[in-house]
Amino acid sequence: MLACYNVGMEKTWDKILLSCDAIAGVLLLGMMFFTSPSGVGPLGILIFLIAAYVLFLGLAVLGCRLFFRFRAFLNKAHAGGIERKSYYYGAAVAVAPLILLVCSSLGGITILEVVLVLAVEAVLCFLIACDIL
Repeated sequence: MLACYNVGMEKTWDKILLSCDAIAGVLLLGMMFFTSPSGVGPLGILIFLIAAYVLFLGLAVLGCRLFFRFRAFLNKAHAGGIERKSYYYGAAVAVAPLILLVCSSLGGITILEVVLVLAVEAVLCFLIACDIL
């Protein structure tokens, strides 16, 4: 009974993420075409960053889910928990473009910053793989 409930909830979370992703995409397009950073102020920039994270989260979860399904296709032994793992890894991977976006607004992106972001992502993925996060 509980397993059926969890399967239903994962489908519900997929629908919620998809609708939030679509709303965030429309909001980002509207903000990019009709406003400027100086015009919206700090609250508008915060809303822009949150909408960007939600958009990147949806894309990262989709990418992780495709990766895990391909991996399960190649190796049948690791086919369990694809949806749950894709949410965990997607939340960690979605932070990287946001960090690079903030770094580019502070004066450009250098190779050192990209390497540091990749190192942070590697640590986050390692912590998720070890069930620490």
